[in-house]
Amino acid sequence: MSTNINELPDALLVEIFCRLPDYKSVSQCKYVSKHWYALMSGPSFVGRFLSLRSDHQQLQTNCTLISKSGDEFLNRMSSSSQPLRLLLKRIMSCYGLKEEPVLVCTYNDLVLCCATKFEQRDYYICNPYTIQWVPLPPAPQVPHQYSPEGFICDHPYYNSKKDDRGGHAVQLNPEYECIVMRLIYPSDQTFSSKFKVQIFSSKTGEWKESIVSSPSVVYFYLIRLDVSFAYKGMLFWGAVREGNFLIGLDPFMINSTISTNADDTVDHYTCRFIELEQTSDHYFPLRCFGEHRDCLRMCGYNPRCRVLSVRDLTEEEIHGGSVKLCMENVKKVYLLDNGLMPTDDPVRNHVLGFDPNNDDILYLQRYGDRDIFRCKVSTKEWSKIAEKREIRYCLHLRLVVPLWPTPLPRLPEHAQPILSPAPAFNLRVCSKVHSNTAAEKDHEQELLDVQHH
Repeated sequence: MSTNINELPDALLVEIFCRLPDYKSVSQCKYVSKHWYALMSGPSFVGRFLSLRSDHQQLQTNCTLISKSGDEFLNRMSSSSQPLRLLLKRIMSCYGLKEEPVLVCTYNDLVLCCATKFEQRDYYICNPYTIQWVPLPPAPQVPHQYSPEGFICDHPYYNSKKDDRGGHAVQLNPEYECIVMRLIYPSDQTFSSKFKVQIFSSKTGEWKESIVSSPSVVYFYLIRLDVSFAYKGMLFWGAVREGNFLIGLDPFMINSTISTNADDTVDHYTCRFIELEQTSDHYFPLRCFGEHRDCLRMCGYNPRCRVLSVRDLTEEEIHGGSVKLCMENVKKVYLLDNGLMPTDDPVRNHVLGFDPNNDDILYLQRYGDRDIFRCKVSTKEWSKIAEKREIRYCLHLRLVVPLWPTPLPRLPEHAQPILSPAPAFNLRVCSKVHSNTAAEKDHEQELLDVQHH
């Protein structure tokens, strides 16, 4: 009887490989031979690998939080506090950038980066888990120094549904579409009920422009330029000072209705406008917002009163047209007394937000030393989890820690860069091309240590 594993039938080898504990183990084993690489690289293998975990209810979404500079204080991507450092350095070296790219937005486990913080034109869709990226064609120039951006995909790479036998079937969406959207304000106005948007689609490989109408006047100078988020197929931007409001746009609907006639200036789409109405006796200073457990969550913290207010908007509340929501109807109110505060002075703390996986965990950052604290709301216990982190309030992004990383979108041939490196870079191939230091090689291994459970 032979003991050589290579003599086993391919179907049996696939069943063995699909039972490896995680993507890290698969990525290591697939490079043993060309034959193993071929067996573990196809969509049928990925589907089977995920189906086995779906049957054991292991497909729950696990998320982490990263800052705009690529720092992670929860250490769920890797043991490194800077899990995106190698990816950003590679992009910087490859395109001769003077500084590391800036993180703009996230969607699931993908990250949108830009070569510059201002006058943005050069964007990259990246996957930090595979250390791969694809450069986009340069965006059209705009009259402003900064344009708010958003990033979204039409479908997740995989989803799970129950089958007729009581198990789960995993559906892969390899031809998913990525959309990058930019808001373009009128150059001679500070407020208007109309504005332009620029949209890039990975399917067309082109930037297009359209006019958007709003049911209410939008004060452009109030919109946070550096924070956007995706929710239920839409992109949202918000104002977090006086005149709080959210605007929501469906980039897929806009993209499908953009006219090919350059002279056509007819408005194609009306955005959603949500006014956050407040009263003087119940001030709700908005500090962070984004998708949270299938809701659109907003958190407001009043340090003088030590009150944290939470408002979850459902899909029905934000559906269509102009909506006015009273912020008095908050879902939860937390009194952050001394038991929940790392210092007696409440003004010296600001709220980073709730843990994306646990509603009972709240994160605070202390001014001065910039230490980050983990607070358990139910027991009022807190502990320091990170020291001296440069994380400004509201500037952390939700990033999924996947069971299987999303492959990069394939751009049409005409959108491929000319005389530049290939749009997707394999971690092991790049290791041979670049002269990495020992620290960088160790960091590569850390990035493969994804915690799936």
